[in-house]
Amino acid sequence: MAWYDILFPKRVDESTAAFKGKGDDAVTAKELAEKRGEGVEDIYLPAGFGGYGLGSFTSFYNRYINRIYESEVNKIWEYRRMAEYPEIADVIEDAVNEATQEDLDGYVLQLQISDNDLTKSKNTVKVLYKEFEDLFYNKLEIENIIGDLFRSYLTDGRLYYERVINKNKPKQGIVAIKKLPAETMDFVYDPRDGRILNFYQYLTPKPKRPATKDEAEKDDKIVVFNPEQIGFVDYGVYGKTKAEIFGYLEKARVPYNQLKLLETSVIIYRIVRSPERFVFKIDTGNMPKDKAMKFVEKVKTKFIKKQTYDPQTGSLTHEPEVLSILENFFLPQSADGRGSDITTVGGNAAGFTNLDDIYYFNRKLYRAMKYPMSRVTAGQEKREADIVVGGAHTGEISRDEIKWAKFLERQQIRVCSELRKLFLIHLEFKGLKQQYELDKESFRIVMTQPSHYGEIQNQGYQEVRFNNYNALANNEEFSKYYLMRKYLEWTDQEIEENIKAKKEKDPLLIPPMDAGLGGEGGEVGMEAGAETGKGPGQGPGGGSTESEVYTGESADGVDYSGY
Repeated sequence: MAWYDILFPKRVDESTAAFKGKGDDAVTAKELAEKRGEGVEDIYLPAGFGGYGLGSFTSFYNRYINRIYESEVNKIWEYRRMAEYPEIADVIEDAVNEATQEDLDGYVLQLQISDNDLTKSKNTVKVLYKEFEDLFYNKLEIENIIGDLFRSYLTDGRLYYERVINKNKPKQGIVAIKKLPAETMDFVYDPRDGRILNFYQYLTPKPKRPATKDEAEKDDKIVVFNPEQIGFVDYGVYGKTKAEIFGYLEKARVPYNQLKLLETSVIIYRIVRSPERFVFKIDTGNMPKDKAMKFVEKVKTKFIKKQTYDPQTGSLTHEPEVLSILENFFLPQSADGRGSDITTVGGNAAGFTNLDDIYYFNRKLYRAMKYPMSRVTAGQEKREADIVVGGAHTGEISRDEIKWAKFLERQQIRVCSELRKLFLIHLEFKGLKQQYELDKESFRIVMTQPSHYGEIQNQGYQEVRFNNYNALANNEEFSKYYLMRKYLEWTDQEIEENIKAKKEKDPLLIPPMDAGLGGEGGEVGMEAGAETGKGPGQGPGGGSTESEVYTGESADGVDYSGY
C-alpha cells in the first residue's frame, strides 16, 4: 500500500466547495470576456508538469554548464542544489533577513488603507485593523513563517500554499495556511488571458498530466484544488509558456556551474601537479640495458614498498608506503663521485596563490544574484565598492546597495500582493468584503523596507531645503510665508498648525526660569519682563525682545506672528 493510500484511505476532494465563487472566481464569464480582448496571451500550449523525454546532450557546455531542464521538477531540484552552495546560501539568507525584518513596533506586515472613503469611518478602519491583526498575527503567526515562505519563493522561484478554512464554520474565515511542495504542484490556465483555472497536486513522481479536470478528479493520485483555494506567487519571469517559470537563481546558473567546475579543477591540479617529486638517478655502471632496467625497478620497489607486519592476520605484506617520502635516504658513492643520486623537481604551488580566474567567476555569480559587491571582502574579491550616492558625508550609501534594496522591495510587493488576496478572501468569508464594498484597491499590505536609503536621501534633500530657507528667512525683502511654501514645501494647513503649536504648546515646554537661565542677566530679564508686561525671558539677557517678533499678516488672513 502506497503512502497516499494510507494518507487518503477514502477519496478526499480537496476542491472545497466553499471556495467556489470567492475572490477572482466570482467574476462572471461576461465580465471576463469584456476584459479579455481578441488576442491570445499564450500561443504555446503547456507541455505539462510531468513532461519528460528530452534527449541527453553530448556537448560539454550543454551537459555541465547550461544544461536544459527536462521538466519543471528538474528545474526546482536544480535550484535547490544551487541554494546549498555556500555563497548562494549566504545571499539568500541575507535577502530573507532584510526583506522580512520587523519594524520598530515588532511587526513584519502592516496594513495601509488607501481608500479615502474608508478612512472617514473610524469604525470601519478599526474593524479592518482588528481583522488584519487577528488573521496574520493570531491565526497565522506570520512573524514565525514569513521567513520560510520568502526563502522558498527565492529558492524555487515560486510559492504554493493552501488556504485552509473550517468547512463546518466557513464564516470564521481563513484559519491557517499550509505550504505545499512546489515540485508536486501544477496548474491549468486559460491561454487567452493567463487566468488560472485549477491547481493539481501530484502524489506520485513522473505523473501523467490529466487532460481535463474530470479526469483529474477520477485519479486518486491527484488532488484537485479550486483556484481560490491555493495561494500562488512566482518570480514573474517566464519561458515560452506561463507554466515555464524561471526563478531568482536562473541567471546565476551558468556562473555557478563555471565556478564549481573551476574550483574542482584547482583542487585536482593542486593534488596532481603541485607536490614536489623525487628524481632517483640510479648508477647502473656498465650493466646491459635489460639488467639495468631490472636493477632500477628493484631500487624503485625498495623505496616505494616496505615489508610490514599485519597484527590482525599475522602475515608479512609488501604494500606501498606513502609516508616513505618523509624518510631520509643513504646511498653509497665511490671516491671519484660516481654513484646514485636523488634530486627533487619542484611542484607548482601557484594553484592556490593565483586565483584571479576564480575571483572573476565569483564576482560574476554575485552580480547575477544582484548582491552588493561592496559587502564582499575587498581583499578577497579584489574589488572595492561602487560609486556612492550622496557624496562623502555621513549616511552615504553605495549604488549597488540601492539596487539590492530596490530588488528586495519588488519581491516584497509580489509577496504582499498575494497576501492581500488572502486577506480579501478572509474578509469575504466573514461577509465584511460585501458589507464595506472592499476590493484590492481599498488597502495595501506592506513589509518593512529592507534599507533606509530613501530616508537617508530625503534627509539630505531636507537639509538643502532648510539651508535655503534659513539663508533667506532673515531678509526683509522675502515673505516667510512664500519661503515656507517654496523651500519647505509646507501647505497652508501645516503652516497654520505650526503657528498654533508655537503659540499654545511651546510655552508649556519651557522650564521655569532659574538663576542661571538666559545668561548672566537671567534674573534681570524676568524682572524687566514683569515690569514691562513682557513674558519671561523677553527682557535683557532673556533672549529676544518683543520688537524682534515678526507680526506680519498674510493676504489670506493667516497670522504669521512669531516668524
